[in-house]
Amino acid sequence: MGTRGRGAPRWLRGAVAAVTLTGALLVPGQAAAEEPAATPEVTATPEVTASPEAATADEPAHREVARGAEPAGPESAFAPVTAQGRTAEAGVPTAVEDRYAALGGPTGPLGPVLHPIDCALPGDGCIGYYDQGVIVWSAATGARVIDDPEIYVAWVDAGAVFTPGAPGYPETDTFCGLRDDGCGQHFRAASIYVSDAVYATVVPDRIRAGWGAAGWEHALGFPTDDVVCGLRDGGCLQYFQSGTVYWSSYTGSWGLRSGPILARWGQQGWEWGGLGYPTSAEFCGLRGGGCGQHFRGGSVYWPPGRGAVVVPGVGSYRWAATGWEWGPLGYPTSEAFAQADGQYGQHFDGGSLYATVYGVLAVSGPIRDRWGASGWERGVLGSPKTEQFCGLRGGGCGQHFAHGSVYWSPATGARVVLDVFVSRWAAHGWEYGGLGYPTSDPFCGLRGGGCGQHYQGGAIYWGGAPGGWLGRGTAYAISGPILAAWAAQGWENGRLGYPMGDAAPNAYGVYQYFQAGTVTAGGGRTRITWH
Repeated sequence: MGTRGRGAPRWLRGAVAAVTLTGALLVPGQAAAEEPAATPEVTATPEVTASPEAATADEPAHREVARGAEPAGPESAFAPVTAQGRTAEAGVPTAVEDRYAALGGPTGPLGPVLHPIDCALPGDGCIGYYDQGVIVWSAATGARVIDDPEIYVAWVDAGAVFTPGAPGYPETDTFCGLRDDGCGQHFRAASIYVSDAVYATVVPDRIRAGWGAAGWEHALGFPTDDVVCGLRDGGCLQYFQSGTVYWSSYTGSWGLRSGPILARWGQQGWEWGGLGYPTSAEFCGLRGGGCGQHFRGGSVYWPPGRGAVVVPGVGSYRWAATGWEWGPLGYPTSEAFAQADGQYGQHFDGGSLYATVYGVLAVSGPIRDRWGASGWERGVLGSPKTEQFCGLRGGGCGQHFAHGSVYWSPATGARVVLDVFVSRWAAHGWEYGGLGYPTSDPFCGLRGGGCGQHYQGGAIYWGGAPGGWLGRGTAYAISGPILAAWAAQGWENGRLGYPMGDAAPNAYGVYQYFQAGTVTAGGGRTRITWH
């Protein structure tokens, strides 16, 4: 729909723009026509003829224009838009006549006069008819030339200046020199564009804003169909050669280029899906040559060599806070998924985002890898409850989860610390205390259902029973000579059993209670007293 091939080149289109100050009235990003090398002599009568043989099921018949020299009278492509009304009288604006004279009068690009100037247009506007165009004047817009017959016909068919929603008075002259031999013209409430590939089509101002923001015809091509409204929330769309522009009263007007982002947006339901309408134009030049676009309910990002991925709004805000694709998370590598509790989760190049009761939290690097190996949020640690924190002893990092923590250091790697050990480790000063960083993950299935974990400076063991007779919890730290003596006795499987409290000082050095005895260390000696 809306595309076609054209016949003979139309050398005269936009000639007025070359005679006047070329491009002075154009919107930024639009090209003006180059001045023709010479103005050929006009030799035949202009006609507008349908070409049904060129039509197909997808391509309706269209007008072809043949130009000529003799005044065409009523057969001109620039036929009057009204029955001849009030004509210009002395004192009625002479701007139309002045503009015509400035363009060279009958010997200029507009050719001879066809009809008297008609001042029956709304708002006391006037229009002058010439063999090769018209001059339209209003007090607000001045005298503007329409000299492309297809733009003129499209303007008239759209209501010209007579009906609500019509393009209104022209605000620029016709400008040409666009891609594909294209021409355009801006009006008060719309623009009209035509090229060798498409019909002259009206682009309403609400769509025009998004088309311009996307790069005009250089990015989306020319319009191929009229605007379509009645979308979600009263929105509208218009198709272009290389994309679509969508408008809603909530988001304004934004273009989507044909490609992975538009396709992915369509897959999730267009404007009716969770993303809703676009809220930005597509932007490229991102990390690695990627592109992205924001929508009311999230974003779509496309890294080269991969598919386009949706990042819902709940994730977009947190991802933005980490630096988007330039930050440690990089690009998304998965679509959003529901966690065990139904909340949002999504994986990225360098980490993951998880929504929790504490907010949307990032988990990245070796800590993310270790958490994943433990079963993600469905594993022993559960969901994250803090952001990752670094700058710890020896350049380490840590992160707390619902049922424990993961700590990483260059010397020890990433290790899980379950809640049953966290409180005891914290009581000993975390990684800055005598225990240092964990050197193993917790190991369970020990005697009586107990668990243990080794650290740089010792170990923590839990006997599997709640409480603790010293009232300090059920997991206890063991280190130094006492740890060596306990190990020599067979750890928890030996006669001593599990520790029943932390080590404490006495007159001989330090001592520690176990289920079946006490170990005392001091003066270079270690002694066991059985209960």
